[in-house]
Amino acid sequence: MGRGRMRGLFGRLAGIRSAAPLETHRLTTGHEGRGSLGYAGDRTILAVALVIAGAIVAMVAFSFLAADRVDRASRARWSQLMSESLERRANGLERDLASFAHWDESVLRTAYFLDAEWVHENFGHWLYQSQGHDRSYIILDGRVAYASIDGASVAPEQAAFDPQAILPLVRSVQETFRKQAEVAAEHPVNGKGGNEPPPVFEAAYMRVEGRPALVGAISITPDYGRVVSPERLPPIAVTVVFLANSFLRGIVAELHVNDPEIVSEPPLENRLAVRVPFRDPNTAPAWLSWVPENQGAALLRALLPALLGTAALLLAAAAITLWYARRATRELAASEALTSRLAYVDSLSGLANRAMLMRALDERLARISSEDRLALFFLDLDGFKDINDTLGHHIGDQLLAEIGARLKELALPGMLASRFGGDEFVLIASASGDNHEIEAMGALIIEAVRRPATVAGHVLSVSGSIGATVAPDHGVEASQLIRLADIAVYRAKAEGRGSIRFFEPRMEREVVRRRDLELDLRRALKDGEFTVYFQPQFSVDGEAVVGFEALVRWLHPTQGLISPGEFIPVAEQTGLVTELDLWVLRHACTQARGWGDVKIAVNLSPVDFRSERLAADVCAILKETDFPPERLEIEITENLLIGNHSEAFAALSAFRQSGIRIALDDFGSGYSSLGYIRRFRVDTIKIDRSFTQNIGRSDDAAAIIDCVVRLARALAITVTAEGVETREQLRYLQSVGCHQVQGFFLASPVAVANIGRFLERVRPASRVAGRRGAL
Repeated sequence: MGRGRMRGLFGRLAGIRSAAPLETHRLTTGHEGRGSLGYAGDRTILAVALVIAGAIVAMVAFSFLAADRVDRASRARWSQLMSESLERRANGLERDLASFAHWDESVLRTAYFLDAEWVHENFGHWLYQSQGHDRSYIILDGRVAYASIDGASVAPEQAAFDPQAILPLVRSVQETFRKQAEVAAEHPVNGKGGNEPPPVFEAAYMRVEGRPALVGAISITPDYGRVVSPERLPPIAVTVVFLANSFLRGIVAELHVNDPEIVSEPPLENRLAVRVPFRDPNTAPAWLSWVPENQGAALLRALLPALLGTAALLLAAAAITLWYARRATRELAASEALTSRLAYVDSLSGLANRAMLMRALDERLARISSEDRLALFFLDLDGFKDINDTLGHHIGDQLLAEIGARLKELALPGMLASRFGGDEFVLIASASGDNHEIEAMGALIIEAVRRPATVAGHVLSVSGSIGATVAPDHGVEASQLIRLADIAVYRAKAEGRGSIRFFEPRMEREVVRRRDLELDLRRALKDGEFTVYFQPQFSVDGEAVVGFEALVRWLHPTQGLISPGEFIPVAEQTGLVTELDLWVLRHACTQARGWGDVKIAVNLSPVDFRSERLAADVCAILKETDFPPERLEIEITENLLIGNHSEAFAALSAFRQSGIRIALDDFGSGYSSLGYIRRFRVDTIKIDRSFTQNIGRSDDAAAIIDCVVRLARALAITVTAEGVETREQLRYLQSVGCHQVQGFFLASPVAVANIGRFLERVRPASRVAGRRGAL
């Protein structure tokens, strides 16, 4: 940590400590402590030296043990590698023999007539020169028909041949070939018999003329079938590689072992060996041995001097370190004190953290008297989440640091400013006057937060809402004061933000009421306490019914009818609104399925559009209830559109593709924008009831309705006016050319049992279509 940053942290801590003094750690620095430390240091040096000596002995012993384990593992691994190499060499004979044995020309020049000169050039001499094979034979009808000894062609009757060792392998190849030929005859290819079985190869280690050797035998068969082999057993090509010079050179080239040799007696301890895997277990054993590399012992010999030198250096370094440890005691104590102080500072904002706040608040509340007052301000930033979402968390962090610096500069009496978490801050200050003084303090806090800040080239503006509590008026327990202030800040946000609200007991009752309402809401969804009412929508003449809006009603078993304005916000905050809206949609479609061609309007909350499955769920309900999509109209609010959410755009597009109509509800009450209407292509605009009810009272309302109707007609959008409660309002809406109306003057929401008299006034489908075409 740099010195400048260290001084900054000490400065922050000093400011915090001056506002709310805390108990700090103290270091004992008396003469008695210093003398005992020197004596103890001498004893410690001796103890550490003995420990290091013991560690050196243990290290050396461990080194020898580790070296032995490494050597054992290395020997086992090398034995495995050598065994695998012997197996690979046996299998490799097939590659050497196949190029000759699986050839039409070889069948012709051995089975039909023996061309000894051609066979010697392409078989015996070639294997000796290129692969180092010692002997090669062609066995025909159980006898040697061709022989090559050390690369020279020898008359068969004069050639060295060990029939007891080689002929059992040849017979095994012939027997295997005979069985494959029988199988091939029983299962002809393409319905034709006589398909040639593949060549048969076998290899084994054995003693030939008493010498260890690797022998391979393979049947000679055609490759492309141009030469059909005779009906008798095919000739057998045999090769012999003695485990001698050529074989051992190959082992050295492959594995890089030292001094390999074949011995008939178990090797000495200084050599490593594997037993030659003879085909006949009764064969006299032989071993392939070599001088192993003891890597563990070599490594130990190389490292032991360095280990001993390191141990000596460690003894010297330990003595020097312990000597300096006496001088470092004070510095260590100071570092511990610094760490303890840093535990109470929020590194991002430079303010006190929550632990510091609770400690300071407890101390000050313990000293408070009936004449003193301590104000607690719970500050929650307004609009901070939007900055995080649009510009990134790194910009948000810099803004929090700027706000922390501003709060720290406030000149409030006895103030301690802290960051409580996220974008929440808690400040405490002494107050000698009434609530007006505390409210003035809160105004200073909000003003400090509200000033624009330039962060990374962006000019950012946020505000803040404050919930305030006062001790001892609201209690003298720290967590209680913070909890009540949190409740008050919720009310400040609900009433418009950017303001301060003192806690009042009714706020807590409202919180309890909302919590109880949430529990009842979950139970009501489960127990079916909701019902759907339908409010008719009329053409502008006030006579013909053009549709119904489905409205949910909750009849509580003990509280009676609960207003949607009370339980819908709770449903939206808890996420239950999606389940509720889909329930309303399903019941409305089920009940209105037989009402002819009349449209049904159903409201969907902006919360519903956070689900990627919304469009699929709606379409599934329509399919489940057999309700035509063109009769359904989904009502959305302007708040859904201002977020420009991709999920909402995708869902609305899916609705339109399915034939579902889109209505923009409460138009004019929020953030109305022509851009939203153009982008999302709504079918209907519903003028908010606040404008309708001001007809005749305000010229502005009438003018706005006139403009909205003209705009909608120009865009071929249906206009529905909500909240029609007087004949004068209806006449004005007729005069400006509004298409549809809805309100208590015409009809209140009714239960499905009373819907029949309105269905009689439904306009026929042909006339509805004609009216739509005239928009």
